[in-house]
Amino acid sequence: MSNLTDKPYPIPVQISDFFDCGHWFDRMLSPASIAIVGASDRPGRPGNMVQRVLQAHGFAGDIWPVNPNHDRIGELVCYPDLSELPSAPDLVVVVVNSSRVEVAVQVAIDIGSGGIVIFSNNFIEQDVVPPLLERLKTLCRNADIPVCGGNGMGFYNYDSHALVSFDSPPERPSGYISLIAHSGSVMTYLANTDPRLMFNLVVSPGQEIHGTVADYIQYALHMPSTRVIAVFIETIRDPEGFVLALSKAREIRISVVIVKVGATEQSARMAASHSGAIAGDDNVFQAICDRYGAIRVRDIDELAATALLFSQKHRPGSGGLSSLLDSGGLREQMVDLASDFGVTFTRLSESSRNQLASILEYGLIPDNPVDAMGSISADVAETYSQCLDILGNDPGTAMLSLEFEFRDGFSHYPSLLEVAKKWRNKSDQSFIVINSTSRADNNQKALELGRCGIPVINGISLALAAIGNAFRYRDHRMYPLADIPSIPETAQYHEANILRKGNIEEAETLLMLSDFGLPVVEFRLVKNTRQVLEAAEELGYPVVLKSARPGLLHKSEVMGVITSIQNRSGLLDAYRELSARLGDEVIVAAMLGDGVELGFGMVNDRQFGPVVMVSAGGTHIELFDDRRFIKAPFSTEEAWHHIQSLKICGLLEGCWGRVPCRMDLAATALSRFSEVASTLKDCVLEMDANPVIVTPHDCRVADAMVVGMDGG
Repeated sequence: MSNLTDKPYPIPVQISDFFDCGHWFDRMLSPASIAIVGASDRPGRPGNMVQRVLQAHGFAGDIWPVNPNHDRIGELVCYPDLSELPSAPDLVVVVVNSSRVEVAVQVAIDIGSGGIVIFSNNFIEQDVVPPLLERLKTLCRNADIPVCGGNGMGFYNYDSHALVSFDSPPERPSGYISLIAHSGSVMTYLANTDPRLMFNLVVSPGQEIHGTVADYIQYALHMPSTRVIAVFIETIRDPEGFVLALSKAREIRISVVIVKVGATEQSARMAASHSGAIAGDDNVFQAICDRYGAIRVRDIDELAATALLFSQKHRPGSGGLSSLLDSGGLREQMVDLASDFGVTFTRLSESSRNQLASILEYGLIPDNPVDAMGSISADVAETYSQCLDILGNDPGTAMLSLEFEFRDGFSHYPSLLEVAKKWRNKSDQSFIVINSTSRADNNQKALELGRCGIPVINGISLALAAIGNAFRYRDHRMYPLADIPSIPETAQYHEANILRKGNIEEAETLLMLSDFGLPVVEFRLVKNTRQVLEAAEELGYPVVLKSARPGLLHKSEVMGVITSIQNRSGLLDAYRELSARLGDEVIVAAMLGDGVELGFGMVNDRQFGPVVMVSAGGTHIELFDDRRFIKAPFSTEEAWHHIQSLKICGLLEGCWGRVPCRMDLAATALSRFSEVASTLKDCVLEMDANPVIVTPHDCRVADAMVVGMDGG
């Protein structure tokens, strides 16, 4: 993968370069013939609406109504049964109640249909076992026929003019956004409300009887018109396919923007390790998105704004945001809010500031963001045009925004609309127009600018959120994904040992991590006074004494660790006290120098496999919200990136006069820890290395534990 830090990442290359054949959804989502089972001549009925929507939006293929009670519906011949059709339809739309769905689906399969849309919820009162929904899944998966639904709203394929739904969407030109929404309401809210959102594909997968969100993402990637994929999901039914789809999107540089609801749901199992206690399902999902550059957003408003921005042809390069506004107060508001959304402003060159000073009216500040609105008599259009040129040509500008008040039917300065269009025509710069209030009634003007390739976002917070998301997507591409992990010869031995024992204690875990190439503290496992003293002499004072009682997972919680033991008498006192409470078996370890404590953890997610956590370490691991989750395995560069994103990184870098710590060694250790997690994924449920002590000269794992699949 190329490094894209020095230039804007391009709009996607031709998809045909990556796909050698059609997608298995082709006949369903881009059909040449459609049969409607349950067609109706009664206006307003779903079976009538499906036919009317297809005809109204210019579907050019054959439409075959199916209903034994009619000879014709409108101008179309109506057939009594699917088996009476002229040929096997590419798509069968089933518009009947749940009690009649199963028979219709079976006939559609028998005649060789290419796909099925089901609207019903597929629940029957006093149903048999297995229930209808499970029977439909088995039936369609055995036949390998794709199904959109049930309990969904169908789909709109604007590229092929196949709008298959009982909803009545407005007329829209085909665009560049693919929308996949589990919720039918989300599908219709976004697709039918705002004309500036222009889609090539809109899908409501519903119950995913046969065909998951992952399959629809892959299909959207297959469409040459796709620039961004917007996803609203409730659950992931195909984790492996979902990861493959996100990976492919990253490979061909198509952005995926996601709202996932249910973020507060925690893992159902009780966790034994610190990492397991912290890692809920949502943290793991976030790690998957982070790995492949998928952008998670808070709600459908941010989803729409971000998708709109990503649908433009031009993408941000390196640098920050340069912004031109029509108000000093709104300029200050933008500055106040920008950091909340991760947006940094371009630090303008001296030349740019001098040029601005030469054209701005006296009293206006020639710096970014720029308020260029002077007196009413000024030539506003010329001033703004020159300012855009200066800001857009500054070498630090990654994206340019123009903010001014306008609405349908009125603008104080309508000439600024033309200024924006002219700038778009002459520049390859990423460019956005903003109206600072979300209440602006400017849909028609926004659509006019959108057709010129200029996204318009109403509301300063939404605009900044979308810009911040664009910058995060750009920055994600600055570090490579994981290399294939190196697997030591001892891996099979350790896997067998964990499978045999379930959990393994600290001493064995440290030895295992050492075999995998992680730096671990020097230690001795001993069980009497003589061995304790001999171990301390070998290691050299000061030492640490820790209980090694089997099954003791969190020693600090039972005062099972005594640090900074300076001499023989202190060691004897400590051993007597510890052994009396927790048993004779102890670990004597070298006392590491002053450093910063990190925590490494791993949870083996039931859907996505091993995910590694890096956080503030020691007893702080559960106290502070300072952690990152990363899909294993990953490279040293990726590890470095995530360590740098921690709040505790300031201590590692040497703030407040401290000597900088060896972050490079910490990143190497974290990457190797991820290799252990990946290699042992079939036998390890949870794993902790905490604390990992990073000093100005070294990095060492001081404590560790493993919970096996059968030991949690």
